[in-house]
Amino acid sequence: MKLIYCILLFFFVSYIEAQEIENVQLRVHYATKFKRWENSKNMSSDEQVLDIGKNVSKFYSLWETRNEEIRDSILARGGTYQEVQNVLGKAGYPRSYEYYAVYKNYPEKGRITYTDKEFKDYMYLEELEKPQWQIFTEEKALIADYQCQKAQTDFRGRTWTVWFTMDIPIGDGPWKLCALPGLILKAEDSRGDFLFKCIEIKYMDRENISIPKHKYLKCDRETLKRLKIKSAQDPVGYLRQLGYESGGGMDANGRPLKYDEKMPVLLEYESFSL
Repeated sequence: MKLIYCILLFFFVSYIEAQEIENVQLRVHYATKFKRWENSKNMSSDEQVLDIGKNVSKFYSLWETRNEEIRDSILARGGTYQEVQNVLGKAGYPRSYEYYAVYKNYPEKGRITYTDKEFKDYMYLEELEKPQWQIFTEEKALIADYQCQKAQTDFRGRTWTVWFTMDIPIGDGPWKLCALPGLILKAEDSRGDFLFKCIEIKYMDRENISIPKHKYLKCDRETLKRLKIKSAQDPVGYLRQLGYESGGGMDANGRPLKYDEKMPVLLEYESFSL
């Protein structure tokens, strides 16, 4: 297990250098609840952010971004992994394990850039698919002090119910949800696996939407799904697939570790062959 832990630390090291895209005009904070594993009874938490610029938006985990910035800063000045762990423990940003970021209308209008981490950094590009919404004009709710309307869609294998506000006429929202006549402030799927709820909205003028300059492995959406499942169910086999020879690790009694056949919960729920 120690071997896997050290490899994880190695792969999650990144550097502060990033490519700036454009200024952030509006920053929307969401309290997120999600299931990490199928059949899990517990929900994990995160605070995720939607940064909206003039042309581009970025959706990402605040907790993981802050933790990464701390790691980068300490390692860049020659700090140790133990120092990283000590500072992270005091920083107040829990681990969320949500490493993905969604860049809408980047690198061009009508496209999505999606980045994620599964021991290594991955990236794929796809068309910005606009969900087909049914709007319920008579159903209202107050969220983050904004009057909202209800809408529903079937998108990427899940049925989503959302609440959007016409007071902010920006057709964006958490994850890949978009294309309503107002900003989405709450979204939840019918299976109860994911919930995004706005907790704060800020108007910005001094920060930038940026994309870290990692050495991304280019892939497509389906390939990344398969890699995430492989990594969850057989982490040692996954590392070997990446070209890293490693043992399976030992438990406290010196016996080879056994890994559960876990199935990660994926936002995009369409079935596909492994």
